[in-house]
Amino acid sequence: MILMSKIIYKIKCIFRNISTRRRFLRTHKYVDRSIQLKNAEQMICALDCSIGANSRLLCWKQYVYKGIKQNVNGVIEIGMNFHATRNLTIQSCGELSIGDNVLIASDVFICNYDHGMGNLTESYLNNELVPEPVVIGDGVWLGDKVIVLKGVTIGEHSIVGAGSVVTKSIPPYCIAVGNPACVVKRYNPTTNMWEKVNAQ
Repeated sequence: MILMSKIIYKIKCIFRNISTRRRFLRTHKYVDRSIQLKNAEQMICALDCSIGANSRLLCWKQYVYKGIKQNVNGVIEIGMNFHATRNLTIQSCGELSIGDNVLIASDVFICNYDHGMGNLTESYLNNELVPEPVVIGDGVWLGDKVIVLKGVTIGEHSIVGAGSVVTKSIPPYCIAVGNPACVVKRYNPTTNMWEKVNAQ
């Protein structure tokens, strides 16, 4: 009886995901049809957002692995005039917010959680997920193959160079590059120029 109820629950989940995916694609006409969505009802995306081929927006409600059953609340919010080229992956089990006028190049990965390192277990999969909010401000530009990790805020109109790994917050109006990403330039509104930041 328990097995049958689990099967029925999984079938209901599949149909719910198909239904919410169709609704999402119907209302978001600039999203490529190849997109993979998980729990689309947890996403708030502006109607004019543009997302390229082979992208994934994944919101988790629950993490289950062996003896672990953890309830989480993954949310993805995307503002107006958002453009992502292709192969974008966003994974959320907490708060993840992207502002207006954000430009994202190819193969970008954004995630607001990890598996935790508090307990040294046989596998890190045995640890509960540890979420921390990610905020990407208005007018941000992320280059090719950028990785944004949990607990990070990228300030408005900042640029993150190709291949960078963002592990710490970046202030507004900055250019950051590298692994880990470090600020190398700041915008000076007086001169209208991006000026080098002295190495510390």
